[in-house]
Amino acid sequence: MKTNLKFTVLIAFMFATVVGLAKEPKLSSMTEGPSNSLIVELDSKNKKTALKRSENTKPVFRKKGSRLFLNLLNLDGKDVQIKVYDSDNRTLFSEVIENESIVTKAFNFESAYEDRYTVVVKDGKNTYYDYIVVN
Repeated sequence: MKTNLKFTVLIAFMFATVVGLAKEPKLSSMTEGPSNSLIVELDSKNKKTALKRSENTKPVFRKKGSRLFLNLLNLDGKDVQIKVYDSDNRTLFSEVIENESIVTKAFNFESAYEDRYTVVVKDGKNTYYDYIVVN
């Protein structure tokens, strides 16, 4: 009896979920990877279906010892702002890179004081963070 009740509740829940999703005019799905994200959006209006795909490239941060390497593919040519903060939120480095399709930067923390540093990269409306700890 309990098994039948559990099975009936499961079927009712699945049916309610499918009916609820069927009424939605817009369905979005997003996958994220280490270097980029892919957004696929399905929009049905007026009984027509349109598929929109947009890909957002993220910067690649690579740490090697006390060094941090930054690579960013900037195909849109937007201004890229790079800042480095310490744990007290003081700005230690700031640079704006304009009209570059490939942004590369290397940070050397070998002679830095023991602290936790934050590297912030802004390209247009997206902001990315990475951290490095110097012991």
